[in-house]
Amino acid sequence: MEDIIRIVDEIAEIPTLPAIATAIMQKGLDDNVNASQIARLVEKDQALAIKVLRLANSPFYRRIKEISTVSGAVVILGLNVLKSIVLSISVVNMFTEKNKNTIDLYRFWQHSISCAVAAKMMATKVLPPLAEDAFMAGLLHDIAKVVIDQNICRNKEYAAVLKAMERGGADIIDVERDIVGIDHASLGKYLTERWNLPQLLTYSVGMHHSIAYGEIASSETHRLCAVVHVADMVCNHLGLGITKNQAGFVDPGMLTSLGLTSQDIQDISISLKKNIDAISSELGIPKAEPKTYFEVLQVANARLGRLSLDLEQKKLALERRTVELSHLNQMSTLLQSSMKLTDIASIVTTQLLTAMECQKARCIVRLNRLRVMVTESFWIGDDISTRSGTMGATKELLKRTNGIYPTSSSTFYAPLRVDSKTIGIIEAIYQKDVKVLDEAQKRLLLRTVGEVASQAIQRAILVTKNIKAQRLAAVSKAAIAANHEINSPLTTILLKVDMLEGSGTVKDEEAVRALNAIKKEALRIRDLVKSMLEISDIVDTKYVGEEKMLDLTKTREKQVEEEGKKEDENETEIVPGFEEYLE
Repeated sequence: MEDIIRIVDEIAEIPTLPAIATAIMQKGLDDNVNASQIARLVEKDQALAIKVLRLANSPFYRRIKEISTVSGAVVILGLNVLKSIVLSISVVNMFTEKNKNTIDLYRFWQHSISCAVAAKMMATKVLPPLAEDAFMAGLLHDIAKVVIDQNICRNKEYAAVLKAMERGGADIIDVERDIVGIDHASLGKYLTERWNLPQLLTYSVGMHHSIAYGEIASSETHRLCAVVHVADMVCNHLGLGITKNQAGFVDPGMLTSLGLTSQDIQDISISLKKNIDAISSELGIPKAEPKTYFEVLQVANARLGRLSLDLEQKKLALERRTVELSHLNQMSTLLQSSMKLTDIASIVTTQLLTAMECQKARCIVRLNRLRVMVTESFWIGDDISTRSGTMGATKELLKRTNGIYPTSSSTFYAPLRVDSKTIGIIEAIYQKDVKVLDEAQKRLLLRTVGEVASQAIQRAILVTKNIKAQRLAAVSKAAIAANHEINSPLTTILLKVDMLEGSGTVKDEEAVRALNAIKKEALRIRDLVKSMLEISDIVDTKYVGEEKMLDLTKTREKQVEEEGKKEDENETEIVPGFEEYLE
């Protein structure tokens, strides 16, 4: 409420009721006032007195005989009816076309009068003592909309509110608070309190959008508020709103709580036009034209058609999501057993082609700075064809595999990432100048495929590294075993050969050549064992004299240093080792 007061206090020209209308409303609260006192107040304003007599004699208010004097009108009509007439005239005169901003005042007054008449007709059935109060509440329920439009929204911000309501599906209270900062129900309650109107009127104006049918039985004030709410909904439904399209229907639970039936609403709707005409002409408001039953039926059918179309579109979208998920599941299953990069790329592009409904699917993986692997899948009639190969890495291809994509409306891109590094790209290519349906969803799907493919490549690398590690371990074991089994006999052979050569007992040239050949072959065996240990990358080898020994003095720091040197030597490789996965 403090925010409302602050906003209203900043308004330079807040509308006020004419002095005579205010005096009549105040007199109406006095139990000791008589008809002649009220008549004298009305007679002070000649224009008001004439309109009171004309309205009192209109078909909407006419009694048994014609009323020719204001005092006669007060006596015959009663104070409540007179207050209703005076308030109606006063409020309508507060806003004229010269002050028009965004709201169409003709449509606004048609809606207000229609709602007032409908509310009175409903109250006559279910709340007879407050029938005239229902008329006034119906007349005033939206009055703050004009105040907001003309006095707060000086830059025509209320046009955005009307556009939002035209689109439908939104609560006007929420829309007004978001765009303007204040809603018409809260401001209307504040204005009517400022005008010193009865509490039941101020409550009906302030709560007509938020009354719950569970509250209706608690008091007459709540019942009056519910009557105004139902009248507002009925008038909107009949095309008597301030915008052309009005959403929302009357809650059957509220009708039941009020004691109204659907037949009552239908009868009121049919007789509404005649009663609106009777009072609108006297107030100088253009006659309202409620929709006929068949027009309402046509509008309802159109809405049902739109709803049916919307449901059909959602059904198709759901079916597409199901197909996409099916392809993702199938792709994930196939990738589980794929260890080669070529197989992974082929599976991804084939599944992508059908899941994305594109013309061509492509996967590009950067092998090093010089070469890339390109895999493409495309349609040939109703069949899918896939081709894959390596090619020179152009500057443009290197950019794409590093996540720098060219601008294109017919190609969607998603990165392939391994160990947080971009190593490639997958592309979904569509025909040019063909609109892609559900573009945002397809881009999301492509990114998901990219993540699944990246995980498959990462898994293949880890599995392959594990296999290589196992093979290397086997080689290491074989080298150590060979070193253990061969070293002793090999050392003995070399010592014996040296002893024979040094003794000088071997004189025959053929025997000397045989000893040299034996020694040469033994040395070759020694070098072979040494190479096996070095290849295993487990330990280095050294010789103590002629004895080959295992070197256990190699430290982890030395090993890390040597590995660092190897990485420096291969730094030209952006993703080392990818070529190994092609075979």
